[in-house]
Amino acid sequence: MKKIFQYIMLAVVTIVMASCTSDIEETTATTGKSNVQLVVGEFPAFGDSQTRAIGTPDEGKTSWAVGDELLLEIDNTFYGKQYATFTYNGKSWELTSGELVYREGDPAYIPHVYYAPNYKWEAGKLVLKEGKVAGTDEYIEGTAQITPNGEAITVKFSEATRNYSRLRIATMPNKPITVSINKYTPAGSSDMKWDQNYALTSDEKGNAYLYGTFENNSEVTVKYREVALATHTFSQATESAKSYALDATVISANSAEEIKSAIEQKVADSKTAIRLNLASDAGADEFMAIREAIKGAAPNDEGTIELTIIGVETIPEEAFKRMSQLKSVKMPDVKEIKKYAFSECQYLTVVEAPSLNKLNSGAFNECYLLSKLTFGPINYADARYWQIFEDITPNIDLILSDYQKEMIETDDDLYTANNDIDYAFSPEHVSKNFLGHEFKSITCRRYRVE
Repeated sequence: MKKIFQYIMLAVVTIVMASCTSDIEETTATTGKSNVQLVVGEFPAFGDSQTRAIGTPDEGKTSWAVGDELLLEIDNTFYGKQYATFTYNGKSWELTSGELVYREGDPAYIPHVYYAPNYKWEAGKLVLKEGKVAGTDEYIEGTAQITPNGEAITVKFSEATRNYSRLRIATMPNKPITVSINKYTPAGSSDMKWDQNYALTSDEKGNAYLYGTFENNSEVTVKYREVALATHTFSQATESAKSYALDATVISANSAEEIKSAIEQKVADSKTAIRLNLASDAGADEFMAIREAIKGAAPNDEGTIELTIIGVETIPEEAFKRMSQLKSVKMPDVKEIKKYAFSECQYLTVVEAPSLNKLNSGAFNECYLLSKLTFGPINYADARYWQIFEDITPNIDLILSDYQKEMIETDDDLYTANNDIDYAFSPEHVSKNFLGHEFKSITCRRYRVE
C-alpha cells in the first residue's frame, strides 16, 4: 500500500509585521490541509552616535519599508537546502524568488535569515547585486524558527547580529560626495580593503552612511567634487553595532547677515575650518560679509583659517585682498577668479579650484607663501593690468586638469586656449611654465615635471 505524504509548500506566504515586545496579530496562509504562519519582528534600528552631535542627528532606518527584502535559507532531510527571497509590499511580505519547501514530519530548520539589501541568493550563496558595493548598506542576520507542529515560522531581529559599525557622514543635503578609506572591512565581507572608494549621495537631511569595521589608524576622506571636506583618522578600531558620526557639514547661508553670523559663531567656537554653501550667483555683498566676519572675529590671526566655498561660481574683484587670516581656500564650483581676488594674502598656502576656467590680473600677486595651486582646464587668462602670479615664490606645485590645452599669449597680455594642442608633455609643461610663470612642479594628466 502506498504511503500518502502531506507536503507543506511555501510557494505563497504572507509574513505579518509584529513588534518584538507587543502582542502579535497573526495572519495565516492556507497550504493544503495545514495553516502556516510567518511572523517578522520590528526592524532593529541602529541608533545615532552617542558621542557626537553633528549635523542633523538621524537614527537611519527604523522600520520596514516597501521594497525591503528578507533572504531565508531552510534545511531539511528530504529536500535539502532551499533558498527564498521575500519582499515587503507595505502590508505583507510576498515570496518573490526561490522557494521554501519542507515535508511534514521531516525535521526542518532555518539556519539563516538576512536583511542585506545589497545581496541576493545565487547558487546557494549570497552575492552582490549588479551595481551594488559592499559596505553601503546593512548586513543583518536574524533568527527564524519553525514550530514543532510545522504550522508557523517566526522571524526575529530583536537580537540581530551586527559584526560591524555604522559611519554617518554629516554633510550637505542631496549632494554627491566621494569617500576614500584605507584599512576597512565592509559589512558582509571578511576581506579588509586597503584602499576603498565610494560614490555616495547624501539624503535630504545631509546624511550618507557606510557600514563596516574601520581599523586602527584607518583614514577616511570625504570630498565634494575634488575638494576635501573632512579627513578623519580613527585612533582605534570601531566597535561592532556602534554608530559613529563624521563632521563634513557645510554652512548653508542665504543672506549676508546669515553668512556673517555663522562665521562669527564658528570662530567664537575656536573653529578654523569654515565651510560655506552659497548661491551660484553670490556676489559682492556675500563676499564682503565673509571678509568682515573673518577679519572682525580674528583680527590678528595669520594663516589660521581654512575656508571652503561651495556653490558659488565667481570670486569677485578684491574679494579676499590682504586677508592675512587665510591659510587655504577650496572652491570646487568656482569657474572664474576676478582681478586681485587673493592679492596680498601673505599667509595663504593652498588654493584648490578644480572647475576653474578663467583667471584675471593680479589674482595671486604677493601671495608669498603659496605652495600648492589646483586649477580646472583654464581657457582664458587676462594679465593686461597685472601679471597673475606677480611677486610670488617659484616654490609652488601646480596641478592642472587632464584636459588643459596649450595657452597662447597675444600682444596685449591675453591668454587663450589652443584647443588643438594638449598642454601635457608640451614644451611649456616640460619647462614648468604656465601663463608666464615658472613653478616648482607642474602636474598635468598625472605626469609631474619638477
